[in-house]
Amino acid sequence: MATCETEFFSPNVKQLEGGVTTGDEIFLSESEDLKSWCALGPVMKGRRHYWDEMIGSGPPPVKTREGWLHIYHGIATHLVSAFIYQAGVVLLDLDDPTRVIARGRDNILEPRESYELTGQVPNVVFPGGMIVDDYDDDGFALSESRVLLYYGAADTSVCLATTTVAELLSACRV
Repeated sequence: MATCETEFFSPNVKQLEGGVTTGDEIFLSESEDLKSWCALGPVMKGRRHYWDEMIGSGPPPVKTREGWLHIYHGIATHLVSAFIYQAGVVLLDLDDPTRVIARGRDNILEPRESYELTGQVPNVVFPGGMIVDDYDDDGFALSESRVLLYYGAADTSVCLATTTVAELLSACRV
């Protein structure tokens, strides 16, 4: 019996000035064979004139008692001088991950350090991996658990930011 796998994806359909193609929406999709994927529905869109006008999915979400905790990247495109890649957090319904429960107004990570500001692609923090230290017996991340967020910086370095599940859940509601 085949099982369906799900993933988040962002169709890259927007052509930005300067040649970069990106997307302004995250979808949930499923596949039985990991080759052919079917979109189940939209999850969220970028927000005009915010830090996350263009968006894309980050590391796989983490299951919490409150919902799926998901880190995503956003690009501020309204700033004329440069595109700035940042990271944010959203909480999705456990039973229906296309339903947003809470989404942070502000970013949780932005380029500030020299290695994030200067490199092959300047002004970039790009979340790529997340490890949560502790889970309960039912597979839910503990709110006090430490979170290791690995991210790319300026397409030149791999970096690590640390936080907790509770801090990320709180950031969803700001």
